[in-house]
Amino acid sequence: MTAYTPSPQLTAALDDFTKAQEAADAARNKLRAAVAEDLKTYDVTTDAIASHLPWSGETVRGIAREYDVPRRRKPTVKSIKPKKRTAGGGSSG
Repeated sequence: MTAYTPSPQLTAALDDFTKAQEAADAARNKLRAAVAEDLKTYDVTTDAIASHLPWSGETVRGIAREYDVPRRRKPTVKSIKPKKRTAGGGSSG
């Protein structure tokens, strides 16, 4: 196997690429925080915000969960498991 040292052009290109990736990550984090702030501040749905973004409504819902954004309404889905009855728990009649 031969020893290889990257050329100055490759080293510079890799450095530029790394900086661009770091800038993209920072911009993505800033955008996610702004999305969460708008969800907290305005009476708007996740789908309404998603229509202005390159992300789906489900991605925006994930951001809302990540940033602990309060839900706009209570969940309507309930467990289908019946509640267990316990001995002595319940009203006596």
